[in-house]
Amino acid sequence: MTFASLPMILYILPLFTLAAALVPEARKQGVLALGGVAVVWATGGFAAFLLMLLQVSISWLILRLAPRRDGEHHHRADLWLYAGIGVQIVFLILGKLLLTRMLLIPLLFAALQSIECLTLRANRKMSVPALYDFLCYQYDMTRLPSGIVLSFSEAVKLQENRKISGGMVGSGASKCIRGLFRIVCMALPMYAVVSALTPVTIFDALLKVLCFYFMLYHGLGGISRIGQGIAQMLGILLPDMFNDPILAQTPREFRERFCTPVYAWSERMLMQREKQEPAGCFLRLSVLLGGIGLLFGSGTSGLSWGVLAAGVLTYDICRPDRKVRHLPVQFRCFLTSLLVLLSMGLLCSDSLTDSFSFYGALIGVSGISFSNTAGYLARTNLIPLLFCALWMFPLRRLLKRFGEGKLPVRILRAAAELLMLLAAYSELLSRYLRS
Repeated sequence: MTFASLPMILYILPLFTLAAALVPEARKQGVLALGGVAVVWATGGFAAFLLMLLQVSISWLILRLAPRRDGEHHHRADLWLYAGIGVQIVFLILGKLLLTRMLLIPLLFAALQSIECLTLRANRKMSVPALYDFLCYQYDMTRLPSGIVLSFSEAVKLQENRKISGGMVGSGASKCIRGLFRIVCMALPMYAVVSALTPVTIFDALLKVLCFYFMLYHGLGGISRIGQGIAQMLGILLPDMFNDPILAQTPREFRERFCTPVYAWSERMLMQREKQEPAGCFLRLSVLLGGIGLLFGSGTSGLSWGVLAAGVLTYDICRPDRKVRHLPVQFRCFLTSLLVLLSMGLLCSDSLTDSFSFYGALIGVSGISFSNTAGYLARTNLIPLLFCALWMFPLRRLLKRFGEGKLPVRILRAAAELLMLLAAYSELLSRYLRS
């Protein structure tokens, strides 16, 4: 079962959301944690459940036993910290061997949160939470599949500021509908195109890399929206996953706007001295992005993407080219998007040899126009492609310009969301019956 499946959308998520809304305040986080366990088990089976449980439990045990840094135990605290980070890496490698790419997302973000807790504990900035609280923090159904990385203190603060209102419930339901539509009607068709397409010509390569980017953006964004919507219906305001990355004018700004919670984590944990140390900045970014490339890419091609992206980001951070700043804003946005799309060729390739074939097709070794297969895939998925492209633009700003709170706009938006819900459930039902 996948996250975008009929049983998950009809039974598991609504059941635990309703249970969390009805139970007493002290039990809400426990119910959401049970929902996270159910999501992991339903999507990844017993292997995913066991890996996640062992990872979180061992992380808490290390957090409990590790000494804090002081004059006498400085080296001991460092050894425990490195051991804890090593444990996270081991579990991610096991996940890479046993699970599919999308199932690694909960494991990765739980590892990032565990590393932050271990670091804060070693630096005497965090007390050891109870095992129950730590499990609720790591298994939160609203954040676990959506990849919203928060520190333990941030998660506690959001819970303390929880406030339910009719407007929040309606806004949360709206986010759930939009997230479901993005996963089912945009990300899944793009995944089908990427899986079936082997680039031969320039247009083939451009189509594959564009669909791969849409698949990542709308898949992660859709799951994140569903998590945000469930949390908002329960009175919790989670941060956005994306911040209009199409408006990024430099690679560094794209990094800030794409997967914003992960960027915030890297700023807290890795980049405190980035301006003073270009070599250290490159090394830290290479470790982070290279690891992500290995997890979600294929071997050396994913690692190459991570190192290449780290090099570009290091140059943009430490030695910004002032000449580029004088170019028009729209042209800078276009150049940044083009650079990101070209780099995606490494990430979506099955091997380094396959990436050479991809870039060979991109420079026109075998022609320019669509091949028969690519032309058929482009025609049959034209509507999802158009939706993916339109959704990339910051439509919220356009709505605010015309008055987002006005009655005609609200009616139009409600009608559009009703159509989205019907389209998503129709597609889910047809996929379920075909399978």
